Parts: sequence; C-alpha cells; structure tokens
Amino acid sequence: MTGTRPRTRPGTADGVLAVDVGGTKLALRAVAAGAAVYERTVLWPVGGDAGGESELLEASVAEAVGALGGAPVRIGVAAAPNVGADGSVVSWPNRPDWVGRSLSAPFAGSGAEVLFGDDATLAGLAEARSTGSRDLVYLGIGTGVGGGLVSGGRLLTGAWGTAGELGHLVVDPQGPRCRCGTRGCLQAVVSAEALAAHATATRGLPTTTAELVAGVDRAEPWAERTLDHAADSIARALRVLVELVQPAHVRIGGGLGAALAPLPRRVARRLSATARPGRPLPEVGPAVHGAHSSLAGAALLAAHGTSLLGGADLFHEGSPS
Repeated sequence: MTGTRPRTRPGTADGVLAVDVGGTKLALRAVAAGAAVYERTVLWPVGGDAGGESELLEASVAEAVGALGGAPVRIGVAAAPNVGADGSVVSWPNRPDWVGRSLSAPFAGSGAEVLFGDDATLAGLAEARSTGSRDLVYLGIGTGVGGGLVSGGRLLTGAWGTAGELGHLVVDPQGPRCRCGTRGCLQAVVSAEALAAHATATRGLPTTTAELVAGVDRAEPWAERTLDHAADSIARALRVLVELVQPAHVRIGGGLGAALAPLPRRVARRLSATARPGRPLPEVGPAVHGAHSSLAGAALLAAHGTSLLGGADLFHEGSPS
C-alpha cells in the first residue's frame, strides 16, 4: 500500500467515503465535516485473482471506515468496470475474471449506501465543478482511456448512462486492435500499454511508461516522437468533439496523462491546425485534480448522491457546492 495519510477522528453524521476502483490501483478518501481525514492508494497485486482482489478491496474499505470512526453516510465509487444495476461487473477488459462478480459485496460491511458511477464520467464532473466550466471534455489516460462530457452545465450520460466513452472513438481504422474488439480506438493507440509499445518500437529498447515520462522530461528524441504520436491521435478525437459538443475546455488527466506534462500543449497545437475559420477551439490544459479526478468525482457522488448524475444543472443556484 502507498500514499497513506490517515488522521483518525470520531465518527461524524456527515462522514462519507470516496473510492476509485481503477485498472492498476484503488484510491480511497474519507471525508468528515468537509475535510479529508484519510487517504490511501492501494496497488492491485501483480498476478492476483478476482477473489483476492475482492478481499483486498473489502479490507481497504474497512480501514477507511475505521478512520471515520463510524459508518459513513454514503460511499461513492468511481468504477473502471461497467457495473450493472445489481452491483455485478458486466465487463472489465483489463480484469476479465471479475465479470459476473459482485463489486458491491466488498462494501457490504460498511453500513453505508453505496453508489457507483463511471470513473471518467465522475472525473469530468469533478473537473467541471472545480473549474466552473459549463462545457468541458475530460480525457483520462492510464491503464485505459476514459472520458467525461459536460455540456451546458449538465453531464452527458446518454440513453444507457455510459456516454462519453472517448477511448473508443476510432482515430486510426488501420491501427492496432482494441481490447473491445474494434481496430484503431483511441485507447488502443494512447493507453499506457500502447504508448509503452510505441516508445519501445521508436527507441529500439524495451521501454516502460515510467521511462517514457522520464524521456519526455529530458526531451529525448524517441520520447518526443511518442509524445507527438499521442498528441496527433488525441487531437483527431477532439476534432470530432469540437464539432459535436463544442466544449470550451478540455482537461487531460489520469495517471499517465497527468505525468506527461507537455501533452496538453502539444494537443492544443495540433488541434489549432485543424480549426475552421470563425469557429473557436477549446482551451486544452491539464486536469486540475491531476491523476485524482475520478477520486474527486467519487467524493462528490458520496457527498451529494445521484442528483448530480441525473441531468441536473451542475451550477444551478440551489445545487450543492
């Protein structure tokens, strides 16, 4: 476990818990009286199975609840997998052995109401609320590639509640096959695995994402080429969104997206090259919550319930702050 920051206090009537269930890690934050009293990141064990991972999640939740000193009012969960109405995992390409398993079961002992939301959608919510932007696109790059859309101050969730899957916009029909089965999805081109593979081919040496980030920081030519490749692909996806939803702001985050500091500027330059006369382009910048936008969104879900996900105006005078 990493990133421990516990500060135990007595249970409070307004205590809530935020949990981000990601592809490579869990992140947990307990909040009481509006302040974080506990925060921890837990890495999924290498080679683990769904049973052991479920036990790890249950133990991590119990520890966070203990830091509150009592049952939270509500738990908000930002989930990378697609979770059904009964709390079971419908699909999770990065951890297929979870399919059919209950993601709600590890929370059963918390004594709290548990609400699930798509991790990238919640990240978009958090970015919009923190920046005051009524028209925003969030793009999270990590194990996978996720997206969240806010338009006119409202989350765009679609007919089935999962709109904003930017990682599955096709940016290269002849490109690598995505885990979803489609060829050339943005996720297949700029996820952590895809960029490590591109850097490996460009450099001629096996290259991890950590080495890619270090290479970008040093402006090494091979790393610059991989960064340009990512920026080109992201700009192609955003070009579609500019015409469809006209965002005023684009925020790039996620574990890898936040680590590649020059990426938003590169994307902005490539997007500007495609501008139509008289049509403004969005401001492209880093996510204000860095790698933790999904966790911040889960905290909002825990604090305010599903009202923020139901198409309500996020900035209405009466909405919670």
